[in-house]
Amino acid sequence: MDFFKKYVCEKCGKKFRHIEQLMQHEQVIHEALLYECKKCNVSFTGMEQMRDHARKYHSYNKMKEGK
Repeated sequence: MDFFKKYVCEKCGKKFRHIEQLMQHEQVIHEALLYECKKCNVSFTGMEQMRDHARKYHSYNKMKEGK
């Protein structure tokens, strides 16, 4: 009965009854897509990798130096 499943995964179209189920699905199935750099749209498998990228390529000091 899909009409009870109102939460839809934007990445694959799978439907869920509860938002918590959708969130868990996104974390488990689409984890690599969860961490995306907002400045250059590069995706990372973990938050720490995305933070390292941001520090290296988008830090205030780099912008100040014109890099």
